[in-house]
Amino acid sequence: MNDGTATSATPVADWRNDPGLSATWKFRFDFFEKYGIPISGMMPAPECKAALTKLSFGDRMKINMNWYAFFFGFIYFGFFLKLWRQALILFGFALAYGILATIFNFPDAVDKGVSIAYALTCSSLANALYYRKRTQGDIGWRVF
Repeated sequence: MNDGTATSATPVADWRNDPGLSATWKFRFDFFEKYGIPISGMMPAPECKAALTKLSFGDRMKINMNWYAFFFGFIYFGFFLKLWRQALILFGFALAYGILATIFNFPDAVDKGVSIAYALTCSSLANALYYRKRTQGDIGWRVF
């Protein structure tokens, strides 16, 4: 019985032979499988950190950032990656902040800063969450 919090240990599909998965996703997944998942704000394993420093700037950006998630946020999570629960969580944060910003009339600088932080959070989480979904199956309400 899956209550939405547990993860399945069996892979959903063989991502290496999936023709629907782009070369960029396969590059990311291969890195994650070899060295672990580097998530911004958390300390990656020393092997992961060492492997990241050996990559070119562009390859590091492929691993750590997802530009579609940066620009489209929860819409990209829900409609394209099919991470509905995580999209609802991100939407909830955006909605809660919007309500607080309206009630307390936050300055524009705060709004811009929070918007950038939100976009960077979406961008840095997308690759890791999609990898976990494709390799572990249902990841429940997990965000990190």
